[in-house]
Amino acid sequence: MQNPLRSRTLSQPLSRVCCGILSALMLLAPAVEAAPARSKGRTSKKSGASKTPPAAPASQPQTSTPEPAPAAPVAAPAESKPVSKPVEDPPRAAESKPVQESRPAVAPRSTPVARAAPAPAPAAAPGGVRVGLGGDLFFESARMTGEQGINASRIDESFTYNSLGFVSATASLTTPVSTVSERLRIGAGVRVFGNYAAGGGRQFGFGLLNEAFVSGEYGLPVADKMELVLGARAGLSFLVPTQTQEENLAGEIRRLQEQGVAVWSVPRVGWLAGPSVGARRRMSDRIWLRADLNGQLGQQYLFATSQEISGLRYTKNWSTLALRLGLTLGAEFAL
Repeated sequence: MQNPLRSRTLSQPLSRVCCGILSALMLLAPAVEAAPARSKGRTSKKSGASKTPPAAPASQPQTSTPEPAPAAPVAAPAESKPVSKPVEDPPRAAESKPVQESRPAVAPRSTPVARAAPAPAPAAAPGGVRVGLGGDLFFESARMTGEQGINASRIDESFTYNSLGFVSATASLTTPVSTVSERLRIGAGVRVFGNYAAGGGRQFGFGLLNEAFVSGEYGLPVADKMELVLGARAGLSFLVPTQTQEENLAGEIRRLQEQGVAVWSVPRVGWLAGPSVGARRRMSDRIWLRADLNGQLGQQYLFATSQEISGLRYTKNWSTLALRLGLTLGAEFAL
């Protein structure tokens, strides 16, 4: 009768041990999935520890109820702590992302746009190059200084005169000197007198008189759209002899040529210079009206001959010196 009792006492601890092992395996399953590297080493150790308790009843058959199984489920909660570590790591990575994204947005510099703003400055001078057209009313006081000599004898052929005409036309082209000032302008022009002849006590026809000059002017603003213009000009004059009067330069040249004097029928050259002061008003973006008072001094060389003819020394010198005061009314147009 003693053998059956011992078999019952051995079977009861074995069943309880098997139940404890199953429960421990069920608790360890989640930990194995979360941390396979750590769980493999630990489960191998604990599985060996869990298998040792059945050997104890074999050596001590008379122990009534050994309970080593509850120790296995207690160790399971301690293994769940490493599971929380991978969960805490993602928030740290998420916190670092906003820091990196905020760096490029800290310094949005717009300085290149601000530097490009002064580009519209060149539009300050509308119509830099201008064409000027005007009509001149002038008064002239002049003198023709002439002398003819044959050997030691001298004949004075001088006379004083005023111009028969009093109207001329002027055309000019000017541009600003931006390197110095937008108010300073330089340019060039021509002035056409047409048929130039002496009047008064002795009428004498000289020919077609034209002038080519360079000019400079400076505009001072004095009122709304008004400027005071100070200027000056200098250049060359060209006289083409023509037969416009009964007594004229072309006829004198022909008479001298018939006498064997070496004179040419070519345009006569002279010089001119003078200041001006005026006012200019801006009518629109491309049109200006102006009026100028000008004074001009000019000299024209007509004859300068000295040669020996038939054993006689012949000389002839003619030139004119004229002072002109005038009023010019005109307009300027921007190109």
